[in-house]
Amino acid sequence: MIDKKLEENIKKTRDFMDIWNKFHDIFRSTVSADHVDAEKEKEFLSIKSLVSSRYEDLMDSLGVKPLRRFIINASAYNIFSIDKLSIMSDVKLAVFDRDWLESSSFLKTLYDRLGRKKRRIENFNKFAFVIKKGIKGR
Repeated sequence: MIDKKLEENIKKTRDFMDIWNKFHDIFRSTVSADHVDAEKEKEFLSIKSLVSSRYEDLMDSLGVKPLRRFIINASAYNIFSIDKLSIMSDVKLAVFDRDWLESSSFLKTLYDRLGRKKRRIENFNKFAFVIKKGIKGR
């Protein structure tokens, strides 16, 4: 038996982790760039919007109530334009990196937990199949 909801949540979590990593990469490359053009700013704002919508979708799918959701990098979400990155202090950049690392760790733990749940279901189904077959064979 396959738990379709669980499979969907595993996929959504993995996809979100990929988007979250891409967001971090774009953020860090933008911060370290000498010049940021309109295309780079558009890419940054687009991935930021994608992170937000996919995060809400993931949390809804997992049944996490809004009050229990962790804040995903509030320091990055408060940036509404690339121009603000150039004046971002080293302290705020350190906070961004710390928040991103904590968020990534949480997502990895969540993904691992979903994977363990999937394996338990698979193992239970194999056990139930063997028992059922044994009972019918008698």
